[in-house]
Amino acid sequence: MSLPINRPTIEDMNQLDTAVLMEKYSLILGMMNYGTPEQKKQAKKEFEGMDTLIHQHVNSAAFHEANFRLGFSEEELRFIEPYRE
Repeated sequence: MSLPINRPTIEDMNQLDTAVLMEKYSLILGMMNYGTPEQKKQAKKEFEGMDTLIHQHVNSAAFHEANFRLGFSEEELRFIEPYRE
């Protein structure tokens, strides 16, 4: 039996590791938005690997739920889109 696509799911990673990873993701976004030029450069490098890792284990519904719970603004979410391509 498969789960509905709109239900948050995490695969091959426990909830604690996922929560820590999402919190780090939040901090990286802060560095990308508000950091010094050096911090922004470092954050972009971290973001590239982290974004891939998160999306390997967390479906989009879980990702959106985490975004909501972590309080990412629409502006912050739009900001990361160019880095995800």
